Amino acid sequence: MPSIKIFDNITESEQIKMRECFQTKQKKFTAGSNLSAHRGSEQRLGIMLSGEADLVRFDYDGYRNIIEHISTGDVFGDIIMQADGADELAVVCDRKCEVLFIDYKNIIKRCPNACKCHSTLVDNLLKIIADKMQSLRAHLEVLSQRTLRTKLLTYFNKISKQSKSNTFTLPFTLSDLADYLYVDRSAMLREMKKLREENKISSRGRKITLK
Repeated sequence: MPSIKIFDNITESEQIKMRECFQTKQKKFTAGSNLSAHRGSEQRLGIMLSGEADLVRFDYDGYRNIIEHISTGDVFGDIIMQADGADELAVVCDRKCEVLFIDYKNIIKRCPNACKCHSTLVDNLLKIIADKMQSLRAHLEVLSQRTLRTKLLTYFNKISKQSKSNTFTLPFTLSDLADYLYVDRSAMLREMKKLREENKISSRGRKITLK
């Protein structure tokens, strides 16, 4: 089993017992699959064992915006974020994924065996949710920039700090980056071309270097 943050300080043997206690379900998905349509779905937590996906929002007009990129070890589900009724959220595979699902009711119920690892998992989940709130605030900071240029540069600086390098690889395709920034893809590519011409950045596909 890969290293998964929600299972920190929980041994492999304890994880096996917890899977039985929580009645977990493990599923595989192909690229493009909808892992969890949030509206009207049962409340459950998804743990990404392998693969990558995006939490996306579709509004009334069908426009697609990326709220969060989900990679191995991340969690997602109704208990973390729900649609407000004006739009719909879904988790869509970027590439083939393997996901462990746990019903929310099995997480919050009192464990009949009083397992310490159950409390540890809940503590880990709370830490993950706190980290997600920080990530969403960082996304909001990017979106709040007034111009397309500052949106791009703010986001590139954020990824540069995370990778601790001026050269980094975007977690998105350029089309998905436009959806993440809530901007028109053609306009974004024109602005990136200007940034290259001004020697602010160099780029090749998803690889970016801040000058």
